[in-house]
Amino acid sequence: MIIPRILLPASLLVSAATAAEPYYLNQAELAALAAKAPAALRAPITTVAEKTQLPASGDIHDYISYARYYWPDPTKPDGLPYVGHDGKHNREQVARGDRHRIDQLADNVGALAAAWRLHHDEAAARRAGEWLRAWFVTPATHMNPNLEYAQVRLGHDHNHGSPAGMLDTRAFAQVIDSLRLLEDSPALTPAEHAAIREWFTAYLHWFGTAKTALEEHAAKNNHGSWYLAQVIPMARYVGRDDLARALCEEDKARIAAQIRPDGSQPEEIRRVDGLGYSRFNLEAQAVVARHAAALGLDLWNYTAPNGASLRQALDFLKPYNQAPEKWPTSQNEKLPRGFLDALLAEAAANAKP
Repeated sequence: MIIPRILLPASLLVSAATAAEPYYLNQAELAALAAKAPAALRAPITTVAEKTQLPASGDIHDYISYARYYWPDPTKPDGLPYVGHDGKHNREQVARGDRHRIDQLADNVGALAAAWRLHHDEAAARRAGEWLRAWFVTPATHMNPNLEYAQVRLGHDHNHGSPAGMLDTRAFAQVIDSLRLLEDSPALTPAEHAAIREWFTAYLHWFGTAKTALEEHAAKNNHGSWYLAQVIPMARYVGRDDLARALCEEDKARIAAQIRPDGSQPEEIRRVDGLGYSRFNLEAQAVVARHAAALGLDLWNYTAPNGASLRQALDFLKPYNQAPEKWPTSQNEKLPRGFLDALLAEAAANAKP
């Protein structure tokens, strides 16, 4: 999955105006995305309507996914309720849900939107429109605007979703960036653009009212950061800059709570993939910081009263960027050298003179 990185700060690159407002595009990254457009043009459109295992609601339009670290209980005849094993992926169970389809939506639409922005490729724009129409407009294939059945832990909560399921649609931030890039293209009609904004308005309402979503908002670890990294782009997209700005301000307290003055992130380090989760949280914080900058708030250079900052957190991880194997605590999943390069470049581009 491509972490949302289409929209980047002005100091990094060159501006390109959309119909909505000036956006700043990393030309190298945009070109890398556009290079994937030929494959995206050939990729079949997949939606939530293709699953064969329905959620408890019985509604094929309800998104469903399964908690990836949950496994059958070997002491129970039917394996229920499933039990958690942090860091141990149940890939077979996860594959039965819709999670991979969201990644395909974001990756393909991102590539097609980039091809339109860089090359004015009308075929790419139209194909992007077909994906977006299928997911958010077409009655037969659309996704309902909720995550009631995201990251189901089988045998728990009547097979409803869990708060962690809110992370599943974090790639929608990239979808929203793509929609911005396509606003002056033949991808969608004005009525279809309006319908998609209505869909995200309903989705934003669900994120602000559903019990599982509110629990995720309150989470102290990366889950709370990714909640903000989804709600803030959605709020801006549907014209709720007031809400987006309030949540960016709220993130200052989250920075203080998540990061120690030495830059360590205790909630992430304690995981079996402590280095990877430390980066994962900062990726969410980078999305928030990008949107905060567009709203006139500087989170990259913010220091909390306790001395915590995003820069301190990056500095804490920096010694392991080219030597992740030297990370002193648990890290089961192998990380490549340079795994922090993109975040370090973005932080440097936003440094105060």
